[in-house]
Amino acid sequence: MSDDNILLLPDQRQETRWWKKSKYCCPLLVTVGVICFGIAVGVCIYKNAYHDPIDLKIMALNTWGVPGAFGSHDKEKRMEQIGAKIAKKEYDIYLLEELWMRPDHTTIQNLVPEGYHMTEVYQLASKGICDGRATPTGCSGLAIISKYNFTETEFNVFSVHGDLWWFDGEFEAKKGVGRVRIEPRPNTTVDIFVTHTAASDYNAYYRQIQTKEVIEHVKASTADFAILGGDFNIDPRMTNETTYKDLTTELRSAMQEFFVYLEELLAPKRATYGNPENTYSSSFGPQLYDYIFHRSKGWNSIVINFFEVPFLKALIKKAVPEPSPEGKNVTLLKESPVLVSLSDHEAITSHIYLFKYRW
Repeated sequence: MSDDNILLLPDQRQETRWWKKSKYCCPLLVTVGVICFGIAVGVCIYKNAYHDPIDLKIMALNTWGVPGAFGSHDKEKRMEQIGAKIAKKEYDIYLLEELWMRPDHTTIQNLVPEGYHMTEVYQLASKGICDGRATPTGCSGLAIISKYNFTETEFNVFSVHGDLWWFDGEFEAKKGVGRVRIEPRPNTTVDIFVTHTAASDYNAYYRQIQTKEVIEHVKASTADFAILGGDFNIDPRMTNETTYKDLTTELRSAMQEFFVYLEELLAPKRATYGNPENTYSSSFGPQLYDYIFHRSKGWNSIVINFFEVPFLKALIKKAVPEPSPEGKNVTLLKESPVLVSLSDHEAITSHIYLFKYRW
């Protein structure tokens, strides 16, 4: 038979699949197995490393409680509305600043809901020097309201205050940092701090020292968790002092953790002073002065679930001018309901979770 007649049969050899080649299969399966096992162990450890979270809802508000002679408006009526807001029990913790006058403290205290607790004037003020009846002299203006009992209360007055010759009230008032300890769950302690630092650009020297003292008090806390709120009178855009940097370096900002980007924090709608929605201070331009910070001990952790700058307003009766009768050059006033902000500052609110490490 000639070579031309040889029948060529197709090659019957089959290429071995890649997963059947042991040099690939074994290492790959081992790697995948190790990764899956590691993930499973990690999830198990994490779930068992922490107790179930404790959730806390917090509101902080500068109440603008200076007497009318010092520049506030509608103070007594606003205090009633602030008390009515607290009476709704929407939050577990309320941090109040500029509650200078004892009658206003009493107004709010009388509206504290059943089961809640409020600090007394003397507990968060320099002993024996707080007036609070005629003027804010010697007072801190601070108060804390809590759903949980206070196991400790403490007040530390700042070492420095404003200049006597500025006549702005900073020197006369005795601001500081107040603290209460609560135990929302057995064997879980939380220190709640509230403060109010010196206002105005020209008081930057005093404000920086005061802020450093606040930070040291928070860092010295022996509680499982520490939460700080108040009016710091510092906007992140203010570059003539280190106050904001000091705070955000040593403590964690609830607002910044939630919104992440600084431009989100600085949006006019989130201004806590001079907010466009505020009926008293909108003409002063938006500033971010009020904050909530936190710090955890050891492996404990705080997670910010929510942060908001709500616009708190209420109807109050105010004397408003009416058109004069024809031919008469007189101004008539009539009490009518007017929608006003509860303060010249906006409140800030946060919903947080506290995770306590087991071991």
